[in-house]
Amino acid sequence: MKVKEIKNKDELTVEWDISIPSSIINSELNKKFTDIQKKVNLPGFRMGKVPLEIVKKRFGQNVISETLDKFVNDALTQTVKEKKLKPSVQPKVEIKKYKEGEDLLFNAIFQIMPDIPDFDLKDISLEKSRLKITEKDIDNSLSEIAKKHERFIPLKSKRASKLGDLVLFDYNGKISNKPFEGSIGKDETVVLGSNKYIPGYEEQMVNLKANEKKTIDVIFPGDYRLKKIAGKKAKFDLEIKDIQERVKNVPIDDKLAEEVGEKDISQLKKKIEEKMTIDFENLSNLKMRRQASEILIKKVDFKIPTKMIDAEYEFLKKQSANEKMKDVEVKKLANRRVKLGLIINSIADKSNVEVEDADLTQAVVSEASRYPGQEKQVVEFYKSNPQLMNNLRGVALEEKVMKFVVNSAKKNDIECTIDELFKSDFLQNEKKLVENKNKEGKT
Repeated sequence: MKVKEIKNKDELTVEWDISIPSSIINSELNKKFTDIQKKVNLPGFRMGKVPLEIVKKRFGQNVISETLDKFVNDALTQTVKEKKLKPSVQPKVEIKKYKEGEDLLFNAIFQIMPDIPDFDLKDISLEKSRLKITEKDIDNSLSEIAKKHERFIPLKSKRASKLGDLVLFDYNGKISNKPFEGSIGKDETVVLGSNKYIPGYEEQMVNLKANEKKTIDVIFPGDYRLKKIAGKKAKFDLEIKDIQERVKNVPIDDKLAEEVGEKDISQLKKKIEEKMTIDFENLSNLKMRRQASEILIKKVDFKIPTKMIDAEYEFLKKQSANEKMKDVEVKKLANRRVKLGLIINSIADKSNVEVEDADLTQAVVSEASRYPGQEKQVVEFYKSNPQLMNNLRGVALEEKVMKFVVNSAKKNDIECTIDELFKSDFLQNEKKLVENKNKEGKT
């Protein structure tokens, strides 16, 4: 085997012309054809007596293709190993010349991993926020709990139901004049407008009085949990038994605390403070991690394999298809993600940071927690999909390395409130999520 190196302007690009002698290829081909001849069973010939010319004519194309693939892969693997290179992408191979009985000549081109410069993590200085809780913060949280809390009282004067009321009722449903599973209900309750029932159900319960009866028409959604009635039309005979209205201004007192599961108002305040502390700590750590990532990206300078960026760009383009991100934004994000990923892998190698079984288990548990009620199915899904589990291993490695980076860096302690913490440029997405959630709670 001969390897001719072709120089490229890009220092990360490696290109070879590799030739493999015909004698080696012919020997392997003859061996394969002989093996096939011994086993093949063709009409008009006894087992093992098929002429070699017919075997070659019948199976030649596949055998030659498989054999050349093997020689190409083996030659690349051997050459890469001998030259101690680390390809960043799969090599692109082109067969330049081959005829049966002659030498094989092929071209291979790929990009290698760059050398990542050493960087002392102790040179990184991060801002560590420490929580300053004020009475105003506690009072604001109590006010939010009171606003969202649902407490109902009997109507002060008789009236028809409206959105937001708590209704007690019986129902009897039929599809094509026949009852179905779950078609009868007694003393059911629903807050009108809560979307507890299928679309169109609660809306038809508006403007009804206690002891009033009504027949409503609905259509079960096509993806309804009971497949037998999914997409079907149904009639429900309703009887309204009681209507209660929501308390507009729920007092902040021991009764409120009891209704949300705490002993008294002081215990509720304590729980609020504990939750604030946990949430703040998580946000503070997230801010430090993002700040550390930004510092690493700016301080550690090296050439990035363009093919890796292209691959990441294509992946992100598919992921952001519905988000209408501009090409320039996707390209910038792809460049950032690839660079940070290379830095993280370099830190992991040089600092002996490895993903252990416990880390992978935690990553699976964390992923499963995003799907309440389906945790067990998600865990099983990952266990039965090695590729997904391998992807999760990459996520676990990133988490562990960035925690290592943050722990290794210098910290400047700064006391602040949650509102002040949200002013950080590194937490703008989280700030928007909270603001949107608050808006939804007020509508």
